[in-house]
Amino acid sequence: MLVKDVMSPVAVVAKKGETLNDVLSKMKRDHLREVPVLDGDKPVGLVSYSSLLMRRSLPLSAKVEQVMRPAPRLEEDMSLPAAVEELMSAGVRGAPVVRNNKMVGFMSRTDIIRILPQVDQLKNKSVADFMSRNPLAVDEKESVRKAEGMMKGLMEKSLPVVDKEGRLVGAVGMHDVIDVLWTPRAAKPDNELMGDKGPADISVGSVMSRPAVSVSPGDTVGKVASLMTDKGLATVFVKDEDRLVGVVSQADLMELVISLKKKEGVYVQITGLGEDDPDVYDVLYDQIEKSMKRIDKIQFPRVFTVHVQTYHHEGMRSKYSLHARLTTDKNLIYASQTDWDLYKTMDGLLQQLEKSVKRDHEKQLDARKKKL
Repeated sequence: MLVKDVMSPVAVVAKKGETLNDVLSKMKRDHLREVPVLDGDKPVGLVSYSSLLMRRSLPLSAKVEQVMRPAPRLEEDMSLPAAVEELMSAGVRGAPVVRNNKMVGFMSRTDIIRILPQVDQLKNKSVADFMSRNPLAVDEKESVRKAEGMMKGLMEKSLPVVDKEGRLVGAVGMHDVIDVLWTPRAAKPDNELMGDKGPADISVGSVMSRPAVSVSPGDTVGKVASLMTDKGLATVFVKDEDRLVGVVSQADLMELVISLKKKEGVYVQITGLGEDDPDVYDVLYDQIEKSMKRIDKIQFPRVFTVHVQTYHHEGMRSKYSLHARLTTDKNLIYASQTDWDLYKTMDGLLQQLEKSVKRDHEKQLDARKKKL
């Protein structure tokens, strides 16, 4: 399947020179999370809720060029798994599709998820086999600003909301946060947006949607994909009885699509680091490559994603917390590690993964011996 088989026709775009107020109106009106920015008929960037939150101090009269971010341009004849890999690597949810450098369509995660119930290799896969376990949640009594900070740190667009007993009671989305934190100040003649002195005491419970859309661990990819498509969701929560046990995001489904690629090597993504020094990434990728080669002798690693959270302590070094997920041809493995040294933390994380792969392999061998 190719990009042109999945993409949507061009509908809503922003033009260079338009204001943030214009773009925000379009995004809210059409329930869009990202809008491509065009110079004539050529795509030059992308505006998303995430990019807006990063520049919240700008007035609504600012030009769209001040907040847009670079976006990959997908060729219409590109294979679907390769295009999804491009989206994930760029950290965006959708991108313009081009022919001869001119935009002819737009492919989003929603376009891809819409076809998953028809993909034989994936549609019956159990939620328990690919969901993210032990998800962080926000308490309904916490402030909206707390939820915003968690969304930035986790790079998520929606968070589960729980009560004091840990039961799933709702969900708060990026659009809820935007509505609160991007309200114009009526007293400001230039329609300036709320900055850090915005309302800190608005509770998550007062803006969340309820009930949260959820599935059970035994449900399938097909059901999750249909729910996301029908209800316009980026995230579906997983609960066992009333307890939150996992979460399935669009990114999780994208990783499943990437795993369908022919064996060409492991897809690796590091998020949340916020480090500009390329040497840091070179060292981390070198560590990961060596570990994946060792794992490849036991199971074929397909997708490895790791999220870095950095804790800055005043007068002290930074502390790093890494959370990773490895998709192999046989299993889904999680690991986490925390330490003061980034490279040491990554090394410990990878050792955990290697031990888990070996244990899983030994269990499979023991099961075969018992059958014999």
